[in-house]
Amino acid sequence: MASRTTTALRSAVLILRLLTLALLAASLALIAADKLTVDSDPPQRFTFKDVHAYRYVLAVAVVGCAYTLLHLPFAAASVARMKRLVAGSGSEDDVALLLIVCADVAFALLLAAGAAAGLGFTHDVKRYFDGVVFRGAAGGSPEVDRLHRDVDRFFDLAYASAGLMLAAAACTALMIMLSVYSLVK
Repeated sequence: MASRTTTALRSAVLILRLLTLALLAASLALIAADKLTVDSDPPQRFTFKDVHAYRYVLAVAVVGCAYTLLHLPFAAASVARMKRLVAGSGSEDDVALLLIVCADVAFALLLAAGAAAGLGFTHDVKRYFDGVVFRGAAGGSPEVDRLHRDVDRFFDLAYASAGLMLAAAACTALMIMLSVYSLVK
């Protein structure tokens, strides 16, 4: 029978995996729904597809959701059965556990890179728009004010998507720490 600490660690890992999935799904939904329409002749429409950094954020969110969905049944089975699926007693089991932890580390780095790409690009471009394109435009025509508001909304959604991905990376890092702690225990 597993000790209370071991059961709590496995339950925490399952909860963190579920939280990671929810954060990545929300990030995916936000970046996929992010669009900007500029009333011009002809009207122009911008989406995440027009920005490479945002395409990368979307791709990382999709891969992250798939990876997390792949690991969820194993985490749930570990909690339900009250023992590890890989026992950890032999050298082959230790290698399997080490590979799982290494895969989680690579996944956390991928999430952090996706979040950094989205946050960095959004910060630089939003600063450019506010400092160069819309400088002195406050209180101007209603069309310019509406465009400024729409551009801000476009970048705010991208910020939110990248921020959720960063939170998912933090959950994954915490999950790695708990997994390593349970391995050495």
